[in-house]
Amino acid sequence: MRHVMTFRTTCITLLAGLISLPAAAEFEGSWFQVEVLIFEHTGSRPENPERWPTYPSLERRSPAVTIIDGIEQTEGSGNAEQLPIPFRPLSEPEWTLAKEKAALESSRNYRVLYHQSWVQPVPGRNDIVPIRIDAGDVYGSQHELQGYLDLYVERYLHLKTDLQLVRYAQTDNPFRLIDDNAITGSTDESMPFMGLSLDQEASALGSNVFDTDIITSNNNQYYVATESIGMKQRRRMRSTELHYIDNPELGLLIYIVPLEFDAPEGEAP
Repeated sequence: MRHVMTFRTTCITLLAGLISLPAAAEFEGSWFQVEVLIFEHTGSRPENPERWPTYPSLERRSPAVTIIDGIEQTEGSGNAEQLPIPFRPLSEPEWTLAKEKAALESSRNYRVLYHQSWVQPVPGRNDIVPIRIDAGDVYGSQHELQGYLDLYVERYLHLKTDLQLVRYAQTDNPFRLIDDNAITGSTDESMPFMGLSLDQEASALGSNVFDTDIITSNNNQYYVATESIGMKQRRRMRSTELHYIDNPELGLLIYIVPLEFDAPEGEAP
């Protein structure tokens, strides 16, 4: 009797697994509306035990897509199957997180850095299309919030974040600020850049030293990264559920809704 029950239980378990596999696989290539809201914690909070690196080290990824405002989808645009344009920003009436954004903006404890909504097909893990994020205040040629979001299918929907909130300090001599950060109060003239002119210092590091993640400039004003706060996480997503990801400095809300499209005229559904 025990062997019969064990065999029956095993069969039921295997059958349940076979039934669930197609449902998970169907996500790959399916279309979703995605909405992302990223904000900074600005209110008073306990001392943060995490230690952030001084300078950002964000890996540049190519190709990547950016959700750009101002791209309109006119009537008849899209492909022959009448699918929408992927990664086109949706208008405010189409937002789902408008109330959440308003609540954050009405509080002194938060500062909204990024809010966009768009539609896209979700690929498998081997075909990820990174979504580039540049948001918040602009320092020279760099945004304070930089990074990428990856949305993909690996049996289930997954979101991977690689974001950095970079603090910049303004100065007329970025190398002096770097020296001060590295060795507070040091007067040792043998240290790098001590006593060099700005041009000599730039030459010492190479011609590409300016307008990088570390040093950026605008109209002879220089901004040096003094702190980099990272958010690197991977989460499994459930569609039609609001997900919240955070660390002591940053918060991210994401809402994903599956989309269905009518078959073109003349074709069977």
